[in-house]
Amino acid sequence: MLGLFGIICCSASKVVYGKYIWDPLEISSHWDGPAGRAGAFFYINIRRGVIITTVIAGWVMQPWKIIHSAQSLLAFMAGLGIFLAPIAAMLSADYWVVQKQMYDVPGLYRAHGRYRFNRWGTNWRAAAAFLVSVVPSVPGMAASVSPSIKGTIGDADKIYFMFYFWGYTSAFLVYVGLSHFFPAPETHVAATIYKDSDVISGADGFDKGDSELGDEKKLTEREVVSSV
Repeated sequence: MLGLFGIICCSASKVVYGKYIWDPLEISSHWDGPAGRAGAFFYINIRRGVIITTVIAGWVMQPWKIIHSAQSLLAFMAGLGIFLAPIAAMLSADYWVVQKQMYDVPGLYRAHGRYRFNRWGTNWRAAAAFLVSVVPSVPGMAASVSPSIKGTIGDADKIYFMFYFWGYTSAFLVYVGLSHFFPAPETHVAATIYKDSDVISGADGFDKGDSELGDEKKLTEREVVSSV
């Protein structure tokens, strides 16, 4: 996982800064503005990472309950699927159904690009779908790790027995439904944009310079995208 994030960051630096940067400290040195300086100040180095991990792993997650027995450990590891199922569902739904396999690839790496959704950079449709998928399965997961609480949740653990089917299906349908009735038209493109030079239209005052600066102007359906 660490190697994967390293590859992603290095590849993204080519799009954002014009060159491959493998050193995280050098990447943070390019963060300008108040938000960038704050991000660089709170950058998680090895020492801070160890402290945060110790607090989360040693107190928040209460690992002594998870490793109480082999059964509880295996139950916890198996139960992680309740979080992975909705993520997989929303990725599939967005790619195949909502966006119809068409993305603005450079825009995926822009903090203020077309996929920002709102001022906080969150897609509330995905958050709602995630909650609908995960919340009903949490009591069952807790009961599988700590059988002592099983009698206090009634039949709430039944849905946990099919958590992946429920999690994937519910998140997929909710995300597609919300995206249909409450669409985000600024995220849709007429065809996949692989690089900035693919866009050759000046519609609504958009030009290549705006794209490179990460301006929040959005292309309309009148975009002219070169054939790939």
